[in-house]
Amino acid sequence: MRAVGLVVLQIVVLLLAGTAGAQDRDDQWSRCTAYDEHGKLRPGASSDLVIDACTAIIASGRESKELAAAFANRGYAYRNKRDYDHAIQDLGQAIKLDPNNALAFTNRGEAYANKREYDRAIQDYDQAIELEPNNARTFNDRGGAYSSKHEYDRAVQDLDQAIRLDANFALAFNDRGAAYIGKGEYDRAIQDLDQAIKLDPNLARAFYNRGIAYYDRQEYDRAIQDYDEAIRLDPKFAAAFHNRGYAYSGKREYDRAIPDYDQAIRLVPSYARAFYNRGNAYSGKHEYDRAVQDYDRAIELEPNYAYAFAARGHACSGKREYDRAIHDFDQAIRLDPNYAYAFAARGNAYSLKHEYDRAIQDYDQAIRLDPNYAPAFTGRCAGLAIVNRLQEAIADCNESLRRQPGDGGALNARGTAYLKLDQLDLALTDFDTALQADPKDAFSLYGRGIAKGLKGDQAGADADIAAAKQISSDITEDFEFLGLPAR
Repeated sequence: MRAVGLVVLQIVVLLLAGTAGAQDRDDQWSRCTAYDEHGKLRPGASSDLVIDACTAIIASGRESKELAAAFANRGYAYRNKRDYDHAIQDLGQAIKLDPNNALAFTNRGEAYANKREYDRAIQDYDQAIELEPNNARTFNDRGGAYSSKHEYDRAVQDLDQAIRLDANFALAFNDRGAAYIGKGEYDRAIQDLDQAIKLDPNLARAFYNRGIAYYDRQEYDRAIQDYDEAIRLDPKFAAAFHNRGYAYSGKREYDRAIPDYDQAIRLVPSYARAFYNRGNAYSGKHEYDRAVQDYDRAIELEPNYAYAFAARGHACSGKREYDRAIHDFDQAIRLDPNYAYAFAARGNAYSLKHEYDRAIQDYDQAIRLDPNYAPAFTGRCAGLAIVNRLQEAIADCNESLRRQPGDGGALNARGTAYLKLDQLDLALTDFDTALQADPKDAFSLYGRGIAKGLKGDQAGADADIAAAKQISSDITEDFEFLGLPAR
């Protein structure tokens, strides 16, 4: 999950030529410049009032310098209303009238960044820095734009400079921490985010980003603590609710995750990722119909959301609707031809349809795309074991377990291959190890029961097989397809 750096709003309080007394004499100027030195509206003011006052000034035809300030302030007010197109138009006019207005370049860059037009944003930040090379906020904004382009090294360079210019700039530490998260340097990220919080204990975004760093280090409880604080500071922070739900899902506490996704969706009804991850939580609870509903909505909101197609395919597989699953995996692969998971998941669906050759082809492609993707080795191991390419199967399971030690699926697949080779002690060891991690794994119990029976332990075999059948009524049928003795 990518961290979100805070794009700092450059403050546009362009005091017009003249003294405070001149402003007092002209109420329109006072309303047009209704922001304080921190870019906050003064009491009783609103963006709409600023826009009206600045519009009146523009219509009156003042001197070019005054018009430039009026366009710049109106542009900033439009930006606060998230009307970025009008903001860009006004700031462009301000720059035309006053080409040395560094703040107007910075604020137009910020408007472009909010439209995700990062290259155009960076061009404006470049110009602002050329005009005012000691403005820490502009370096910070440009660093945020580079982070959004995933150019994290360039982002860090700019954020370093912002911090050199202003060592107490909490937002710059926050944004550099976000860039380090993008680089996977979580310890350095946490150091920066600690400093951001020290400088500004009310900076919700810093707690949010530190939560991401802890999540990526699989420290889910610490991540949740940080999301708790971000939400306390900003109860409408939809992304913090979403990420807290994601952390609960990481702990497999799906019933706690789902209410957080619910709240994220209430705050932002078009939040496709929240629908997607709530679907994943329902899928984790094996509530596949509800999961599919959420994936449907995520896809409706983002029709090119490859992950949502793949996840819906997984849910359809859980419903044993393998043709529908394959159709979704096909779509995910069309959208992202390098999506290793989608190939492996489609391989699983083909395997469940007993189309093992097609399954193995998909596992092959998944491994070509990601040679460290353990589940693809596990899937191919199982497929090869079914078609009696047993030594190849064992080699694949060994590769999977090297990458993901103790994985139950790989242990079960390798145990199956050992059963077919009549290497019963090795099979028993694998099934025993799998059951240590999950004592209610029906496949492991049934496989161990077969191995015990072949070794003459009939009582042990009967107990394991009875336990397996109690957990999964279809387990006997599954083993028949493997070509192993069923009971």
